[in-house]
Amino acid sequence: MRESRRHTQLIERMEALPEQTSPEFPQAIRDVIEQISDPEETLRSILQLPRLDHSIRFCALYGLLLRLRREERHSEYEHTVVRHAQRFEKEPYFPTFLAIIERNRGDVASLRKAVEYSRRAAADMPEVAGVVHQVAAFMAEYLERRAEPPTVDEIEEAERCVDAAITSTNGRISHYHETKARILTLRNEFDSARIALTRAIELEPRRNRDYHRRLMQYQTTRMRIDLVEQQARWHEMQENNKRELTEFKNQQLQLLGLLAAVVALIAAGANIASQSEPSAGIVLIEVMAGAVVVVFAAFSLMASRSMWRVLTAFAVGLALILIPHLFGR
Repeated sequence: MRESRRHTQLIERMEALPEQTSPEFPQAIRDVIEQISDPEETLRSILQLPRLDHSIRFCALYGLLLRLRREERHSEYEHTVVRHAQRFEKEPYFPTFLAIIERNRGDVASLRKAVEYSRRAAADMPEVAGVVHQVAAFMAEYLERRAEPPTVDEIEEAERCVDAAITSTNGRISHYHETKARILTLRNEFDSARIALTRAIELEPRRNRDYHRRLMQYQTTRMRIDLVEQQARWHEMQENNKRELTEFKNQQLQLLGLLAAVVALIAAGANIASQSEPSAGIVLIEVMAGAVVVVFAAFSLMASRSMWRVLTAFAVGLALILIPHLFGR
């Protein structure tokens, strides 16, 4: 009872908080916690009071976990959740706690579990912007870390969630825009991603105790945008080089086939000319030479940048073919 009386004012403020499934609850409880001089010890004390209302003790747990997460004390966060799981596992927010535990582990499989827990919480609290945003944020991190490229459906789901969170808060929450920037980066929309990130930096409250930590996070995101953009450029250059190499190989094969055909034509023409009268043989050789020049001129159209050279070759080849017929043998 003495402990309860010592925290009477805080308990009364917690009793006045909105419903836990209300969109206003996350910000309201943050405001309450910010006013506590020694929040960790105080919240732990309230959490241990057995006669307090269940909802008040849950608010204490929520506030304690919020502080542990802010300070990145991941082991303590997981230990606290596990310790109180039996009492609070039916609460709508509990899947978000499990999602954060999985996300803190950092491996791809755990990130996938974090996304699933977040989806479960968002299904129960679709009007709570922070819960919906958590789906988008964890999906973005999962898709960034996964080896396989993200699918269109996955990116669209993440974007729908972050857009819904931004819309429901009238675009006032800074780190929602940073999540939007990460998702746009996955789309390779780098200019739009930079605009969203700039918006996040502008909106971040300077007096917020998380300001410097968030600012470092935003700068990391900016460097990632630059890195992914550079990787996309290198990938595009590599694909262009592969395509040009394939086209060059095909041209070489076509040229070899053409040379084989020309050699066969010359051999056949020489054989025929050797069996004909001298004047007829000369005409035949001229026609074959003209045909060879025309064929090579046609092939040069695929690679030559000088049309005048190609047209000149065509003219010479046609002249060799037509002159014997126009002026007789």
